[in-house]
Amino acid sequence: MAIQQHPIPQDISNYKFRLIGDMTIKQFASLGISIILAVIIYSSPIPFFFKYPFSFVFLALGVGMAFVPVQGRTLDVWIIAFIKSIYSPTQYIWKHGQEATSNISPAVSTTIPQTTIDPQMSVPNTPIVDILPPTAEKSPPDEIAPIPEQQTPPTPKLETIAEKIIDIPETELKNDSQSEIVPPIPNTSPIPASPSPEIQNLPIPFTPTTPNTLVGLTLTPDGHILDGVLVEIKNQGLTLRATKSNKLGQFLFARPLENGLYQILAEKEDYTFSEYSIELAGAIMNPLKIQALK
Repeated sequence: MAIQQHPIPQDISNYKFRLIGDMTIKQFASLGISIILAVIIYSSPIPFFFKYPFSFVFLALGVGMAFVPVQGRTLDVWIIAFIKSIYSPTQYIWKHGQEATSNISPAVSTTIPQTTIDPQMSVPNTPIVDILPPTAEKSPPDEIAPIPEQQTPPTPKLETIAEKIIDIPETELKNDSQSEIVPPIPNTSPIPASPSPEIQNLPIPFTPTTPNTLVGLTLTPDGHILDGVLVEIKNQGLTLRATKSNKLGQFLFARPLENGLYQILAEKEDYTFSEYSIELAGAIMNPLKIQALK
């Protein structure tokens, strides 16, 4: 099959209909009108010294407008432009207006003042509760007394899977008020009721209101915020959910999970995390804490 050439695009907006050869309708009309006017003047009973010159002028104008372009324009365009230039003003005069009277009061501005709002980063509305570290002069009962104050909203509890296993023996030991038991962790705070200073300033996310919805916080080994951590939820080796922690170290799985046992894995370059297991039973889950080992 031979390759056919596409037709050359043409300017259809300026297309001109042609009657005889390259003569367009405009050229034919100009020539025809000029011949008719020349014949009428030649046949009129006016003196010959008016008849012949006028007949020749009309005939020459018709031929010129039809076949003699001047600088790319037809003769009728030049004639119309000449007539317009005669009647158009060639000089413009500026006149001083009337001076404003002194008894006119200045215009009152009706613009409404706009209040500017300081730009803030679009982040989750998470309360950050700052608790001052205990001083050496105050005793433990003095630190526990301000806890019932309702000035600040209660901070949701931050729990991990690993801490749940340790809480069971600790609750049994706390029932014995007569015995004094040393906690298993050597670096414990002298005040058991007050949280560690590292957790006090952390942006703990809100506790979700939907059952089986997981939220949490990712931290460095020294307890600082760690962002960009990939958190996965697996069930029987299959990844069901995956998300990354934001600039505040918070992560959220908006869709609730079904009841069952799940594995939580965290991953970030240059950090190592333990694998956690959590069992959901249709209850409200507190925010989780995923802390890197190293």
